[in-house]
Formats: sequence, C-alpha cells, structure tokens
Amino acid sequence: MRPVLTPEQAQFFRRDEVLRYTGKAGADRLDPWFPRIGAAKSLAPDFVVGPESDFPTIQDALNHIVDLRHPHRRLVIGVKPGRYEGLVYVPRGVGALTIIGLGTDREEVLIHENIDAEMTGREYRTRFSPQFEQAPKAVREIFERIGARGFITTANASVMRVEADDFELINLTVRNTYNCDRDQDGASDKNAFGQFAKGQHQAVALLSAGADRFLVKSVRLRSFQDTLYLQSPQKGWTVRSCLVDCDIEGDVDFIFGQSTAWFEGCTIRSLGSRAPQSWVTAPSTDIRTRYGFVFDTCEFCHDGSERALHAQMSLGRQWFEGVRATPYPGSTIEGYRCDLGPLSSYDAPFGKISKTTLESVGKCVIQNSRIGRHINTDQPWDHWGGNSWHPRYRPAQYIARDMFQHLAPWLKGQGLSYQDIDPDMIFLAEYNNVSSDF
Repeated sequence: MRPVLTPEQAQFFRRDEVLRYTGKAGADRLDPWFPRIGAAKSLAPDFVVGPESDFPTIQDALNHIVDLRHPHRRLVIGVKPGRYEGLVYVPRGVGALTIIGLGTDREEVLIHENIDAEMTGREYRTRFSPQFEQAPKAVREIFERIGARGFITTANASVMRVEADDFELINLTVRNTYNCDRDQDGASDKNAFGQFAKGQHQAVALLSAGADRFLVKSVRLRSFQDTLYLQSPQKGWTVRSCLVDCDIEGDVDFIFGQSTAWFEGCTIRSLGSRAPQSWVTAPSTDIRTRYGFVFDTCEFCHDGSERALHAQMSLGRQWFEGVRATPYPGSTIEGYRCDLGPLSSYDAPFGKISKTTLESVGKCVIQNSRIGRHINTDQPWDHWGGNSWHPRYRPAQYIARDMFQHLAPWLKGQGLSYQDIDPDMIFLAEYNNVSSDF
C-alpha cells in the first residue's frame, strides 16, 4: 500500500510547520525554529582543529569550550582536512556551537571510529579511556555512564554524540567503521566482506541524544545498521533536527528514533552488500507528537550492487520500541495473552505492554522526492517483525484509525480510550514522489 496525501494535507508538511513545536507530546508549545539553511562554509572559526592548530582533536576543542561556559554567542570550531579517529561527545549546556569542516567538500574531513552496541562496558573503557582522562566533568560523566554498562547498547554506540541544543554540524563526514563482524552466538556465515548478515550489529555514526534545534548541513553519514539515531530526551517529548544536503547510507533501520526531523535535498542510500532485508527508516514517534520524519526533495537510491536490486528493501517500518508482547490479534501461541502494564515484558504465554511502547506508533512522510526501483513497490512500508504474527508483531499503520480498528476489543478490555486523537491522523504517507531507475 502507498498512502498518498491530498494537496490540502501536504500543506501541513512544510518545513516551517514541521519545525514549529517542541515540548511534551500532546501539550507541546509553539516555538518557531528557522534553521540557518544557508549557513556558509566560510564561517570564521573561533578555534581550529588539526596539525599545528589550536587543538589536535575535536574533543580537545570541545573540552576547552565546556570549560569556558560561554553564555552569549555562537562559537565555531573549524576542522582542517584530515582523518580524525576517536569518539566525539558534545554535552548539554555548552551553548550555541558549530563544528564545520574547513575542506572544499565534506569528504575532506573524516571523523571515524569502530564502536557497536554489543561492545561490553569493559571493552569500551579499555579502548576509549585515554580519550577522556582529562575531559571536563560534563564529558567525563557521559563516558563513565556508558562504561558502567554490561553492554553499551545502541543508544551509546555512536561515533558522535550530541546532547547540546542549538548545535550545528557542517561540511564533513562521520563514519562508524564497525563492519558487522562481531561474533555472536548462532550467527550465520560471513559474506565475502567478512560481515554477518544477521545478528545485533547496531553501530551509530551520529546520535542526537535529546538535542533540540540541531542543524546538520552538507554532512555524510556512513554505517550499516542504525547510522543516524534521532533520540528524544525522554519518551513522549518533542525535539527537532534539520538535515539539509546530506548523504546518509546504511542497510537496516539506518534512520531511526523518536524525534521530529526535517530532511531536505538529502541523498538516502540503501546498501546491498550485507543484509537480506533493508529498511531505510524506523521511526518510533509518540502518537501525540505532531511530526516524525519528513523527507522533502530527497533522493532514495542504492549503492549499485547487484544484491540491492534483489534484496527486500523498504522505505521503512514503524519501530515498536520496547515491545516484548504484542496486543495485536493473530496469536499462534496457546493461551497467549497481553495486558497493559507499567513495563513491557513477556513470560510465555503471558505478556505486558507499557503505554509508552503501545503509543510509539512511528510517523514518516516522504514528499517531492525520487524513489529508486530498489524499493518494494508492492509493500514499501513493512510490518514490524515481518508478515507473520509473533510476540512482537505489529502491522504497518498508515493513520490512527488503523491502530484503533486493529485493537478495538483489546483497547476496550484494557480501559483505554483515544478520543483525543483524530482517527485520520497521518502516520505514514507520500506525496508528489516520482520513480527513479537508480
């Protein structure tokens, strides 16, 4: 199914409208944001990173700015062309800040590191402790919090982590060099590139960790699974990102998260080297958050591999975030039951689902864009967990009415009502898109 907006509906998906609101979902506040789309590459840096410059690493420059605690104006860190290995953490409270590559294009400045969600806290501490030994408290606390975990998890497996509001990232490349090659129990054979096709291989290039008014311009983001994570500061809270003229690539759920994001003039590239299935997006937008991901004048293409044309590639699937047991009908498990509870859990055949998980419906609109022939035209939006029912299953839902119809008896039995939600509220849709041969 390819749900299509009417011209009247499309008027509500303009950049200024999508980026207008912030705060608690359902009780958000009007806060118009007009990102500096024309932010020039010629911004004069206050500090320069690179050989024979103010700082040898980007994190060193950030550490200095954290100690400055500047409150009054935007500061600019310029990065000379080169390769910069290591993690980059931008903590909350640093003030308005821009990091800009000083090369002629985004390929000349590369920030890279190898980090993945299945890395243990011990391995993380061993590998990255030297980078943060002299860091100020705000940065060191991030490192210690991640390092204390058994496994660091997806939310902490990023090359670059941005927690600060009013942050800009311009004219560079961020790459997670993890190659989907960590051995895991029951993993399948590796391919010719040394990669496992299946398993937990989340490896984030760029993480917006609750940042609001986050502008990313002329940036290339590279990984395989979970390349770009746009995270809300807490569930059911709206923050905004704007990505312009960016190049984003990956294979599994490689643009995902809870926050509102506007993508304009971006190239979205699906990789066909590894996974038998590929999903571009995996939004987990709260039902009361007005907008999830909106793509405008973007190019959805593939990497040119033969496999890209034969794999099952989709525009996305709605991330049923935190689900352990589904309330959706069709169970094949004897005695299966799922009830509302404070936490999502499953102890067969009984399960619980939290309201937070239930209401992570996922919203995405793609408009005025070119969509390549690698995308499944019959089912461009996939179900969560595949076509067959299982304990974490949820069908693709295009408007709120789909959810209410699927769950009508269950919602009534759990004492839940969504009378405040317009049944025609849009979850997934397209508008004015054209097909592309690539």
